[in-house]
Amino acid sequence: MAARPDTTIRYNNEIVRNIFRQKEEYHRLQARLPIEEKMKILVELQKISLTIRPKQSDDDKRTVWKI
Repeated sequence: MAARPDTTIRYNNEIVRNIFRQKEEYHRLQARLPIEEKMKILVELQKISLTIRPKQSDDDKRTVWKI
C-alpha cells in the first residue's frame, strides 16, 4: 500500500511534547542505574539477540556473557 501524497497527518503538539518529555525522563533514569544493573540488562539483550537470530555458524562470534 503506497502512501497517499494528498493525505496530511496532524499531530497533537501537546501529546508529542509529552512523549518526548517522558522519553527524556526514562533515559535520565536509565543513566542513573548502577553498573551492575546495566550489565544485567545487556546480558538480557544478548539473550534476546540470539533468540531472534541464532548463530549461523561456528564462526559467529556472538555470545551471551556469563556474569
